[in-house]
Amino acid sequence: MRSPIAIILTILAFILAGWSEWELVKAAQPMFPRHHQPNVPFWGYVDEKDPAVMAKKIKVAADNGIDCFIFDWYMCEDGPFLNPCIDDGFLKAKNCERIKFGLMWANHDWVDIHPYTRGAAQKLLYPGKVSPKRFDEICDLVVREYFTRSNYWKIDGKAYFSVYDVQKFVSGFGSMETTKAAMERMREKAIAARLKGVHWNLVAWGNPILPVEKAPSDTPTLIKMLGFDSSTSYVWIHHTELPETQINKSL
Repeated sequence: MRSPIAIILTILAFILAGWSEWELVKAAQPMFPRHHQPNVPFWGYVDEKDPAVMAKKIKVAADNGIDCFIFDWYMCEDGPFLNPCIDDGFLKAKNCERIKFGLMWANHDWVDIHPYTRGAAQKLLYPGKVSPKRFDEICDLVVREYFTRSNYWKIDGKAYFSVYDVQKFVSGFGSMETTKAAMERMREKAIAARLKGVHWNLVAWGNPILPVEKAPSDTPTLIKMLGFDSSTSYVWIHHTELPETQINKSL
């Protein structure tokens, strides 16, 4: 087992070299016939926290009939994570009013899988579960900083808010009843801010993608009991079993 000092030195070396998990994407190689890798972005590698970069994306999207961006939004017990894209990039883009935006709370556990060696233990970096007190703080923040913006996506006057991991959401409150009450408090905060409430959306999925995910056993019942207004899907692989997976067995 590597010592803590060795791990810290490795991390520092990555930081000084400007390394991130995207270096793994850039260095991808074909693993089987007709496997097209690496996939290089048409615009090259850009920084989405740059307002000029987001302004270009907004223009192309709006010019071609796309009317809303939904951002993966990370807010943990101890603060935000990966938020510069929306806060520094999108919201500071000179043309951000051309398009609506909404939040999908990516409240899943964040584990250290970049880079990953097969069979290695997966270290928890950021837990997705938040306390009831923290959730009330999150409600205040999203209503104040996002919901009340003129270009925030609203359905029938209600601010759209999506939850990725409903089970992790419920576990923070301990029961379905207390979770439903917390959702109602967010609705009340939105109404107090002169909105018509919150349009609660649940992300439905059956096949886990992340190693720490566990699919709900009865999503329709969760939707009904908690009072979600709609459900949607995140990615197709959440709903399709792959009969054979091609991997690089040397990894």
